[in-house]
Order: sequence, then C-alpha cells, then structure tokens
Amino acid sequence: MLVSGMAFLTLAAIILILLKIGGGQSGDYIVSYRASLGIDRYGTGTFTDILGFMVAAVLIFGFSLALAYKSYPVRRELSLSILALTFPLLLFLIVVSNALLVLR
Repeated sequence: MLVSGMAFLTLAAIILILLKIGGGQSGDYIVSYRASLGIDRYGTGTFTDILGFMVAAVLIFGFSLALAYKSYPVRRELSLSILALTFPLLLFLIVVSNALLVLR
C-alpha cells in the first residue's frame, strides 16, 4: 500500500509538472530563488532544468524502494519507515516545483 501511494505521488508530480510546462509558452523558467541577491533574486533556467524535478521524483521513488527492499530482511519496521518518510519528500517536491512554475 505504501509503494502504491509513492507510485501515485511520483506520477502525480510528473503529470503536474508536465501540465504546468505544457502551456505552450516557451522561454525561461524560474528554477531558484536567492534572497541574498537583492533585485535579481530569481534564477532562470531552461526546460531541461525543470526536467530535473521529474528526474528527482523518479530517483526518490527508486532509491527509497531499493532501500526498503534491501532493509526488509534485516528489519521490517525500518523498511516501512523508509517508505513512509518518502511521502513528505515527494510532497515537498510537488510543492516546490509548483511554486516555481507558478511564478513563471
């Protein structure tokens, strides 16, 4: 059940990012915010920089699944906690990517 939920969040992150990008507008995307830079505090990037969020979602899903699989024979609770702690990480990824794409 935890793996199904993680797979859903991973697919939701990818679909939400693609929907925000797929507006038909090309150009620069805001990929970072640096408060210490003053007026020019937004860092811009291209489409490939935004693809990093989708790659990160897949990597988070893959690594947590591999770690949970490897730790299951040792301790079941450790495996379940690895899977459970992946949920907030994927939720933060969705929130941050959405916030950066809305600013565009």
